Amino acid sequence: MEYKKFLKSTLPHLGLRWRRFRRKNIRRRIVARLQELNLHSLSEYHSYLLDNAEERRQLTSLLTVTISRFWRNARLFEALESVWLPTVLKRLPANEPLRIWSAGCASGEEPYSLLILWQESFSGAGRELRLLASDSDKRCLERALQGRYPASSFREMPLRLRQKYCANERGIFRLPSDFPKRIDWVEHNLIWDPPFPKNHLIFCRNLVYTYFTEPLQEKITRSFHQVLVPGGLLVVGRKDRLPTGTDKLLKAREHPVYERV
Repeated sequence: MEYKKFLKSTLPHLGLRWRRFRRKNIRRRIVARLQELNLHSLSEYHSYLLDNAEERRQLTSLLTVTISRFWRNARLFEALESVWLPTVLKRLPANEPLRIWSAGCASGEEPYSLLILWQESFSGAGRELRLLASDSDKRCLERALQGRYPASSFREMPLRLRQKYCANERGIFRLPSDFPKRIDWVEHNLIWDPPFPKNHLIFCRNLVYTYFTEPLQEKITRSFHQVLVPGGLLVVGRKDRLPTGTDKLLKAREHPVYERV
């Protein structure tokens, strides 16, 4: 009951939907954080949070760690290859690079998937890809830079692609050593930090529209609208929906793809 009270009284102040964080693994993270700070109760931690902006930022990063995998929602990657990436590239001047931002990239499975898709289907067209991957958890980015994943991370990815791009090291699959260098990795919190400009595509799946309150969703949707080029695309999670009233900013194409108005 004390934990539920803490969630209800604290998380909405951070822009988070408290009901999403009742799981035991989330509770363990919060308890571990109390121990790190030498605090003895959730009420003490609540007071500490209200007085400490940096700790509020730290907690949002701690709570919104997402679990991802390669080729998550395989149908989306099929559509990206056949429809969406060709559509965006057709609009681009020949000398302009394609800019993609993977927001909330977790341990790098999504940006690496996009890089592999680009390598497979578009690298021979003489176009340049600039891929930015951001997450609020520094530990996730450190894991991404290692480029090593268990077999379970690849269960949706076509086997031929895993065999082509990954070396099997006793059940751990390692990506080519140059892959981490081909992506810009940035520690970034969507709630607190300004967005990155001039994107042709933004991927934000299973984060903002899953865990954040509707007012914060609206705020971040407006930010995405500002930093997408005209006609740019926002890709969200399969179960994600944009908040009411944002259809004048981003119109639904074929879910989960939205186009900047």
